[in-house]
Amino acid sequence: MVYDAGGNNNGRVDPGETVDLTAIFKNVGGYNFTNLNTTLHCTDTYITINDNTGYFGGLPVDSTGENIGDPYIITAGSSAPQGHMAEFHIITTDGSFIDTFYFDVVIGTFHYLVWNPDPTPTSGQCIDSLLSVLGYSGHHYTSLPATDLGVYQAILGCCGVYPSRYLIEPSGPEATAIEDYINGGGRFYLEGSAVWYIDPYFFGAHDFCNLFGISGISYSYQDMGPIAGETSTFTQGMAFDYSGDNQYMDHINPQGTGFLIFHDTNNGYNCGVANDEAIYQTVGTSFELGGLVDGSAISTRKALLDSIMHFFGINLTGIEENTKSDIKTANLNIHPNPFNQTTNITFSAIANSITTLVIYDAAGRAVKSHCWQPNRAVDQITWDGKDDRENRLSAGIYFVRVQTEMNEQWGKIILFD
Repeated sequence: MVYDAGGNNNGRVDPGETVDLTAIFKNVGGYNFTNLNTTLHCTDTYITINDNTGYFGGLPVDSTGENIGDPYIITAGSSAPQGHMAEFHIITTDGSFIDTFYFDVVIGTFHYLVWNPDPTPTSGQCIDSLLSVLGYSGHHYTSLPATDLGVYQAILGCCGVYPSRYLIEPSGPEATAIEDYINGGGRFYLEGSAVWYIDPYFFGAHDFCNLFGISGISYSYQDMGPIAGETSTFTQGMAFDYSGDNQYMDHINPQGTGFLIFHDTNNGYNCGVANDEAIYQTVGTSFELGGLVDGSAISTRKALLDSIMHFFGINLTGIEENTKSDIKTANLNIHPNPFNQTTNITFSAIANSITTLVIYDAAGRAVKSHCWQPNRAVDQITWDGKDDRENRLSAGIYFVRVQTEMNEQWGKIILFD
């Protein structure tokens, strides 16, 4: 158990926070403990143990105890990434008895929860696997947890394809929990062929359209794919064939603050919408992400998922993006984008002040950096797609940060073969 009343009191270990940590043990053996002592151990570089002893004293058979009166005290480093899992072990002793117990503690919040009630769960399983490969931390559940969803920075929901899909009951506990999570500043991805039009209009399911900036228009049968991304969004340059379940597929348009991110290229309808409502961000699709067929360059499910997480402002280095729905910020322009040979990065500068430009890959690793003192208010750097060692980088999604003495500007760059 985590007790952080001296910190932000959210019941979690956050970066830079010192907390009391306790263990709960149940004696299921045949020996009554009378002097149970414990010591906490951790070799994680982000964890400092300030007090590693926890005294339980007496613990009779079939009883449960917690070292609430003698907690361990730990500090998480301020540079610890959100969602980092730290492994601990506790050594317990009482006379000649000795045993060791292992457990993990997440620092801050998990990056994601894949909620996968889909009766044909392949897509959700694929999403969970790819996010894990990318290095994000999270869980995969078939039921929406009844506990605080705020422990997850993003939730990715998979409802499946009609008729073998999951129907979210109108104003039921799941619908209420989802709406509360989103309105509380959460980020939510929701896929389902019937979520946006068929189920709300014909089967009385909960209608999430307004929350997601989506307007359900109509549906068609077995004609999903190929699909393509949209210019000036985080899906620019992406194109996929589709091999997933393909029965009754909703047609959707953006409304309000929603904006289009995918359309079906040979049937003329839209199938993906993102929404940046300032308080929260959402993505809704009528296709299954797991059913997309990986292509070349940035047209892979892994690149798409990573782009969605970055749109949600989540990445593995703790950097908060400002690019959101557009590839460029108000003060930073990248052209051409996507690019193959060279691209020009134009930005606001401060004459004769120190300026740094760093380019990161999708995993948050710095691959190219430059520091200088520009002599004008608007400056430009040309990038040739190479790292600091002059090695050509692989095709994919990159992020650029320009930092001056007064401000910081962010942008996203797409490099293709």
